[in-house]
Amino acid sequence: MFSDQQDLLVQFQTITDASIPEEEQIQLLEAANWNLELAILNYFQLYPREANNHLTSQIPTTTRRSSSMSSGSRGQQIGIQDRINNFLNQFVGESQEPNTMNMPGAFPTDESITTSSRQQPSKLFKYLSKAVSYTTETVVFLIVLPLFTLYKVLGFLLLILVGLIVPIIMKIQPMKYKTVKRGCDPGDVARRFIMKFDDFIGNRAKSHLNENPLITDELTDTDSRLISQNQLLEIERPDFLECAYSQALYFAKKEYRWLLVYIHSDQNEDTPSFVNDILINKTFLQFIKEKEILIWGGDITDSESFQIANQFKINKLPFLGLLCLTVHQTPTASGVQQSAPLLSIFCKIQGLGSTKTPEANIQRVMSKLQRAYNKFNPTLVTLRAEYERQNESRNMRRVQDQAYENSLKRDKLRKIEKERQLKEAADRKKLQELEIQWLKWRKSVLLPEAIETGTFARVAIRLPNGTRIQHKFPKTASIEEIYAFVECECLGKDIEIDNDDMIQRPIGYVHEYKFNINSVYPRETLQVDSDTLIETNGLVYPNGNLIVEMITDDN
Repeated sequence: MFSDQQDLLVQFQTITDASIPEEEQIQLLEAANWNLELAILNYFQLYPREANNHLTSQIPTTTRRSSSMSSGSRGQQIGIQDRINNFLNQFVGESQEPNTMNMPGAFPTDESITTSSRQQPSKLFKYLSKAVSYTTETVVFLIVLPLFTLYKVLGFLLLILVGLIVPIIMKIQPMKYKTVKRGCDPGDVARRFIMKFDDFIGNRAKSHLNENPLITDELTDTDSRLISQNQLLEIERPDFLECAYSQALYFAKKEYRWLLVYIHSDQNEDTPSFVNDILINKTFLQFIKEKEILIWGGDITDSESFQIANQFKINKLPFLGLLCLTVHQTPTASGVQQSAPLLSIFCKIQGLGSTKTPEANIQRVMSKLQRAYNKFNPTLVTLRAEYERQNESRNMRRVQDQAYENSLKRDKLRKIEKERQLKEAADRKKLQELEIQWLKWRKSVLLPEAIETGTFARVAIRLPNGTRIQHKFPKTASIEEIYAFVECECLGKDIEIDNDDMIQRPIGYVHEYKFNINSVYPRETLQVDSDTLIETNGLVYPNGNLIVEMITDDN
């Protein structure tokens, strides 16, 4: 071993204070190609317990290591110790404190000795710390819990108090604390507005109409969309639509008519003057009646009216807005493109304005309404005529289509009826063929008349035409043999059998006799039974007197 390798081995032993044999130490250095720093890192990775013991030791033995190192290698060792110290702190999970050298071989200081001594407190200190912590938490809990409970109780009582006081305040001053009404049916809101409007202008029903209910019934039989009761009231007023605003728009679009929207507030000081000077003025009423203008009204405190005010950007009440359908024309390279009819507002009247006299107010309003009507009514008339023409064309096509469908339906029913009749005729024909085949077969298998005494039953049979026949039936034959004899020999005499034909019983055919055979006395119907023998029936054995009765719809 060379001298420099010997020095590295000594440094390795000094820094790590290794307890492993020297041969293993040399192997670690050779594996690291005699790189001291890499060999120390590999050692502490292979032996982590050794690294933890050196970090937790209180006072490292540095006197022996410092005497064995030369002065030339001390600076190199200190640099290596700094790097190894960072690695070990990360390796064992401990934080590195400044100005502290916990690496083996470092020179201890007073601060490091003090810090090391404080790392492991005594058991008494631990017990006292836990007791103080528990006592502090208990005291805090006992103080905070009553305060939290008191806070919850006071909050609950305050909530109940507010719930009791608020309804009382709203009853005392309802308009101040409730400005918008929600959750009502639009039709009920419109009717409530009309009733309040009548109360506002002092309108009442005419007394002579109330005394005559027949006249009242005639006058109230009007369009279901309008409140046409002007003839029933003392003060004539506009016929407000009794519906929602959306329905009023629908009526205006459907019938291509003008729509006048009125919104006011009972708390506005200009509302009485606006109503008296304009809305119930005869000039205004005659204008909307002659032009067949629909009118819808509402109060700003209602939700729907409030939304309309926001939509039209109304900044002053009372408000009148005139709407109608119009189209927008856009010139293009291929010609003028016309949009679909849209409902737009063309006249907005907000408030009374600067005029103060009733004549000036009605003149100002009527001039605006007349000007908007004269400007846009020709377009509305054209749209209405086009709509009526298209509607008439649609109605004509619908009538033609309905007539065509009815014709197809009649042809189909006629065809179905014909097919049904043909099928019934085919079924009847097939049934008749099966019946004839069955009668031929049954006639061919009839038992011959018995001759020997004591082996037969003498039966007298009276037919529906009055003919009386006597026949001797074998007593071992069934009751059904009597029915078959009457069917084949008495009623079906026209059925002939060729001796050359091989007659077989039709498969799936069940013959039904169209007559009953009754005894004379006691009168009792002889049931068709293939299992009951004649000798067991006292009505026909040894002698019997029977009557044949045809089955009809009546019996």
